[in-house]
Amino acid sequence: MPVLNTILSERLSAEDDPDFWAQLLSALADDASTLDDQAIYAEVGACSQWLRPHQRRWTKGGGFAAPYGYGKLPGFDWSVALLFDRITRGWVLPLKVPKKVIRVAAPTRTTRHLQAAVHTVWPPGTLKPAQETVVFYGFRKVESVWTLAACSRKT
Repeated sequence: MPVLNTILSERLSAEDDPDFWAQLLSALADDASTLDDQAIYAEVGACSQWLRPHQRRWTKGGGFAAPYGYGKLPGFDWSVALLFDRITRGWVLPLKVPKKVIRVAAPTRTTRHLQAAVHTVWPPGTLKPAQETVVFYGFRKVESVWTLAACSRKT
């Protein structure tokens, strides 16, 4: 996935697993591909400050540390703007970024852990016509492979 290799990989630390980030972008692309032909933008970033991660749980898919940050939204240590490319079903750099973007906060230090929960906010007009939608994605690393194990919007 070229976007990961060029844009995100420059920002990942030695403790961030690039395979996790590739799976995250793939899961986001799967959801973005189900939407109408509108342009889908995302601000994808890393968050190292989750709200009491060992005391709050999101129980879906076997359980994950709850993907909440301090304050209303998880804060970014860094982020990049991306545009969903329907032809390649991947993410590319946009020429400019509108105000209506998917906000994606992913955990840092994914080389240390076998699971990761991601907090996303989809703007009105994407997943639901008139309202903002919060969606959690839960990933597990089994036998050295990251897979999507749970999604809060899917039953």
